[in-house]
Amino acid sequence: MDDKTSKTEVNIKKFVLLALNPAEIVRNKRTYNWYLYLIYPAIGWMIFFLQVGLDKFSGFRVFFTMLLGLVIGYIAVGAIGFIIAFILARLGMDIRSDQVITLISMAHTYMLFSVVLGLIYRIFGSGSSSVFGITGLLCTLLPIYAGIRILGKGRAFLPPMLATLAGILLLLSWQLILAVVS
Repeated sequence: MDDKTSKTEVNIKKFVLLALNPAEIVRNKRTYNWYLYLIYPAIGWMIFFLQVGLDKFSGFRVFFTMLLGLVIGYIAVGAIGFIIAFILARLGMDIRSDQVITLISMAHTYMLFSVVLGLIYRIFGSGSSSVFGITGLLCTLLPIYAGIRILGKGRAFLPPMLATLAGILLLLSWQLILAVVS
């Protein structure tokens, strides 16, 4: 029982450390269960689109918007991770797609924190969900940039270009959801 408890504490500690510093993922050469880490940004997207649904719609459309945010958030972040991993591999980097997907997933810590604050603000005030969501999304780009900078040894152009690509693809994914529900 004591050994199992300490192992759980180690896993929680490791998760919190990766959430606060996702760039460590590319330094560690271990294998990640990327499909589990994708749940993390999907929940952030779900909360954001719950707020968007509450701002714009009523009834079932709120639930549909929230559910679409969850599903597309999971798929979009995974696809963006695969695209960036493919680009990095084509440039000769020693990286696996599970590391890149996990990096991008854990970079969503700041978005998740921001949208939860937006939800609290909405409950106690009259907030705009897009302000908190966009702020959180922009904050995810810094850890993505930091992780790619570790990989792109000596390639100064690489981190800003790929972080910008990730940001553009994330915003386009949000636009896709808004287009579907409108």
